[in-house]
Amino acid sequence: MKSLSPGALEARREYRRQYEREYRRKWRQKPENRLKEKEYERRYWERKAKQSKE
Repeated sequence: MKSLSPGALEARREYRRQYEREYRRKWRQKPENRLKEKEYERRYWERKAKQSKE
């Protein structure tokens, strides 16, 4: 693998970021996925609350 210039690396990173944002946006449009995400967030905040109590 040849080394990329810093500009190229940054461009690749930015492309990746946009791709992931798009992917997540499409994923969230499905109702079953939205439920999964809500469930995940709820568990996340419960975990946070437990950690802050300790």
